[in-house]
This record gives sequence, structure tokens and C-alpha cells, in this order.
Amino acid sequence: MCGREISQGIICEKCDKPRKSKPETESRVAPPATQHAHALDPFPKAPILPFPVEAVSPAVTSVVDLLVATGVASILLGPDKSVKFVSDAAKALFEASQADLASARFVEEKTGTRIGDLSQASSTGMRIREHNVIYSLIPLSGGAGGAVLIFRLTDPMSESQASFVNYVRETVLNPLRSLREVLSSRAADPLIADTATTVEQVLSSLELAPGINERKAAPRPVPGVTDVVRRIADRFIPYADLKGVKVQVDVPDLNERFKDHDRLAESLAILMDNALHYVPAGGQVVIGMRSMDHKGKPLMLFFVMDNGALVPESLRQVIFEPSFVWNASAPERTGRGLFKCREFSMAHGGSVWVESKTGKACTFFLRVRPDGQ
Repeated sequence: MCGREISQGIICEKCDKPRKSKPETESRVAPPATQHAHALDPFPKAPILPFPVEAVSPAVTSVVDLLVATGVASILLGPDKSVKFVSDAAKALFEASQADLASARFVEEKTGTRIGDLSQASSTGMRIREHNVIYSLIPLSGGAGGAVLIFRLTDPMSESQASFVNYVRETVLNPLRSLREVLSSRAADPLIADTATTVEQVLSSLELAPGINERKAAPRPVPGVTDVVRRIADRFIPYADLKGVKVQVDVPDLNERFKDHDRLAESLAILMDNALHYVPAGGQVVIGMRSMDHKGKPLMLFFVMDNGALVPESLRQVIFEPSFVWNASAPERTGRGLFKCREFSMAHGGSVWVESKTGKACTFFLRVRPDGQ
């Protein structure tokens, strides 16, 4: 362009000076000022569901695993007495579904006893349907809280034992008896006679085993309720004589009977024992019963009255609770084992209470419904 002769290359030093390259950042085109970043959609949150107590408490999880493995009739309660777990054996014992046993109140109604303080261990006997049961409340420690309710059958023979006995009868006893008859018909042969003797010995030993013999003991006759009251009075008269206390029996001549007479006698014995503990020398104890109606239904009302110390008003409900602790040296009258009377009365549609209307005599009342009412 300047007319200068270019001797080397094709670039003129004056006309074609190298241009400075622009920084790479300047070549980028900035986004328009009006352009905005897209808003991100928030991640959807799943609903928060409460985990079962077994999932968050290793202690409770271990307890549940143990109860499942043992197959014992049991119910696991939380610290607020809410039902957390019910074993299959407990459902079979109560003949109830999981939904029915989801409430501690249902258990109390079926057992006829109140679930006491979950931090205090307790145990008592009761009857659930046709079964005799030992009920135990076992507190859970280690931070888990709550308690386990255990129901142990005390029937003469459990279901597994009965199943084994039936198996032995059908697969062992009956074939051995048939073999004994065949061998006895051929006892002329010395070898067969020796074999028959051996079979007889084995069969006799099996028949002596508990529960194997098919013969059942004759059922005991059910005594009348008046006989039960008199029998309890006779039991405590010797002790009352030593203390100088007069015992009086006040029962009408009735033919009424009560199937659960053993537990009735136990409850009356508890009331008599407490009366003789608190009545002073020269005092008097009256035990009796009355047959009455309540709302058109028959009732049996038993009572034990004495002229000993009175029960304070503040304790007249508490003394019947399972958690109540008896103190024999306490200045006020309390009583021992009264919760058993309450459990018995509730199991038979009744109640138990104490009164002192005159301020001079203390009377414990035990009310139950007759059988089938």
C-alpha cells in the first residue's frame, strides 16, 4: 500500500503491523441485562410418619423378639399404657383380635383387674375364660419405659401337653394293648410269654404317667354359699379365742351355690384376717351374707363387720388397688391383700367396698352375681 518493495515475506512493517489480540473474555457476549435465571422447583417433601416404637428403641425391639420367640401370652405397654405389641398366644387366650386388644381398658375388663403403676412389679392369680392364669406386670428399664404383661397358664395340663398325651394314647397305648391281647392268647410258648410280660411292664409304666390314664377324677361337689361362710368362720375361731375376740356367723339357710367357691372362700378369709388383725381384745367380728336383687337380677352380698379401727376416708378406695402397700405398723387401718377381693368381685360382675356409717363399726362388703347371671 505504501509502494515499498517487500523483499521478504508478504508483510510490510509499516502497513501490516501485527494487531494485538483481544482478551478472550472480551469476545464473550454477556447475557442481556433483562435475562433472569430460571427458578428451581422445590424438591417435594414426603409426609412425616411416626415410626413404631420397635423401630427406634433397641431395648423394646429385643423384648418383642424375646416374647415372639418364647410364644408366651404377653402384652407390651408403652409408658402411657398404650398397647405396643400383643403376642399370638395372648390373642388366643383372650379370644380377641389385635384391634380388640389395642386398648389397655379392654384387658382390664377381661381380667377383672386394674393395671397399676408400670414402674412397680406385681403378680397375682386370676381366671380368664376357663383358664387359671398367673398375671405378672414386669417394668421395662434401660430408658425404654412401659411394662410387659405376662399371662402364664396354671391349668393342670397345657395345650402342648394335652396334644402329646393324645398322641401317646393313639400311637403307643392302643397298639400295645392290642399286642398284649394277641400275646396273651399264645402264652403257651415260653418265648411269647416272656415277650408278653415285657409288653405288660411297659404298658403299665405308661399308664401310670401323669395325664396318660384316661380315667378322670370325679368332680368335687359344689358347696352351698352358707357352708362356705361357716367354714371360713370355723377356720378363724381358734385364733379369735386366743385373742379374746367373739366371732358371730349371720347367714340364712339358703340352697344357693357358687361354682368359684374356692376363690370366694379366699376372699372371705382375707377379710376375716384383716378384721382380726385390727379388732382389739374383747371385740367382736361378724361374718355373714344376704341374698338380694338389684335391678331385677339376683346378687349375693357377703360382709365382715368388726368394732376395730376405722379406715380413713382418704384410703377407702386406694386400699383395693394392686399397687397399694400394706404397713402393719401404720397407725391407720389399711388392710392386706384386699386387691384380691376386688379382682374376684369384678370377675363375677360385682364390687367390694368398705363403710363406717355409725363411726363405731367397720364393715367390708363383697358383692357378686350368682353363676350364669
